Amino acid sequence: MAKIKSQSIPPSLLADYCGLLTTPKKYQKTGMTMGIKPSTRQALKPPQTNELLRVQLATASWLVDQWNPHFGSQFYSDRLSEIKANVFDPHYWYTLTPIRDRTERGFPEIEAYERPVNDQYNDPLRIQSNCVYTRWSVFYDTPLDNGTLTFPAPGWQGTVIDQIWRDSWFAQRRLIYELPVIITKDDKRPVLMGLDSQVTATATFRGNSIWFARGLWPYFFHEAGTIAPIVNYLMTKWNKGDIYPMDLTNTSNDYWQCTNTIQILRDARVNRAESILTPANQLGVIITTPPSRGVYSARNDNVRVTHHEDLTIYVAKSPNG
Repeated sequence: MAKIKSQSIPPSLLADYCGLLTTPKKYQKTGMTMGIKPSTRQALKPPQTNELLRVQLATASWLVDQWNPHFGSQFYSDRLSEIKANVFDPHYWYTLTPIRDRTERGFPEIEAYERPVNDQYNDPLRIQSNCVYTRWSVFYDTPLDNGTLTFPAPGWQGTVIDQIWRDSWFAQRRLIYELPVIITKDDKRPVLMGLDSQVTATATFRGNSIWFARGLWPYFFHEAGTIAPIVNYLMTKWNKGDIYPMDLTNTSNDYWQCTNTIQILRDARVNRAESILTPANQLGVIITTPPSRGVYSARNDNVRVTHHEDLTIYVAKSPNG
């Protein structure tokens, strides 16, 4: 408890102080001891932590606990430095590549946009809409290039029809990995995702940084003998952590176009991925660049966003595997 001792406090201020501070039942004149009330302390927000650093530190600690080296501090420092440099020594890590890779494409239902629009974004030639996605209608092997009109590469497209800005379609990528060991909710074995991502956006006039958000949605599951069924849903939203600082530089003289490349290291054991109902031998990851959902046109008549990536999974090893 924070304490203030032997301070001269004017009697006229005591009532206001006592609203925030605890005081002894008896005190003499204006000399007294006061402490901050618990409710006041709880209202103070804790400092923000670096989530990536937390994962890196926890991973290095797990490796120390498992390998129990003679020089633990040096081992910890070496492993932490490697993780920060995206170096994964095969002596301590399994490296996984996908066993299945497909793209899932769906089309939105177009509804009227009923929320108020800031005058800054109000454009009568490109009126916002509400594009609602529920399910994908087709899936196919992910193209190595931009694909075709029928089977495009992952991404989305938007256009103006009758002065209404709307999404045309959205396609997400799904990768499946076979885990080398059984993963359970409580074993704490680190599973990391190393993403090398390239996103290209082409638009009529200008760009929007939201188009370059990277969404990663991992989930663990068990598969025995036959391919496990996949729930039909589209991940069209994003978190603030999916948007990264970047300079958007136009590379075309005839229209707006920009390609952005980024390398990301993420923890696979987060959010929904922690809800491992049965011991898992497979890991699925959905990768998206979230669509405009009828809103983020940046005053363009047409927008096309495409993403390609390499996603490598790293599973930490123990001396026993």
